[in-house]
Amino acid sequence: MNATLHVPDGTVGAFARAVASDLILTEAHELDSRNWAAWLALYSVDAKFWMPAWLDENAQSDDPNTQVSLIYHESRLELEERVDRVNSLKSITTMPLPRTIHVIGGIRLLAHSEDRIQASSSANVHVYDPRTSDHHIAAVRYSHTLSRTGDGPWLITCKTISLINDRMPSVVDFYTV
Repeated sequence: MNATLHVPDGTVGAFARAVASDLILTEAHELDSRNWAAWLALYSVDAKFWMPAWLDENAQSDDPNTQVSLIYHESRLELEERVDRVNSLKSITTMPLPRTIHVIGGIRLLAHSEDRIQASSSANVHVYDPRTSDHHIAAVRYSHTLSRTGDGPWLITCKTISLINDRMPSVVDFYTV
């Protein structure tokens, strides 16, 4: 059933908020634990993963097909391919892999229905590079769309990442934002 999204309220809203919070925090934990299989399992097959670029100081790109993006994957398969590259140790930028801690806050339920939740949150992602002993913090805003089919699990169907401090001193990848 594809019910119309509505503004959160009452018991149903509290349940949707708990689902969104749990899934967003679980995703962060799996990234920090480098548990890539569990992280990928949180995404639907047709999931979009997008980090738009800043066009100027006030606006970000709004179309990944016609404007530049820092990261754009159109499906979980593309995320799997990226994880495979990291795991292959063929990517010089991931040897050794930076250590991360995602500190998530401000989780807000924007809209929900029986089978869809839209939520936003903000985070600081602490990244430590063991090659150089450098540490930096990525300031990000997330937008998550979560969906489920029937009684199936809630999965991430779209994640958009707004990297606030987009001039990073190191490589930006799915695990560092």
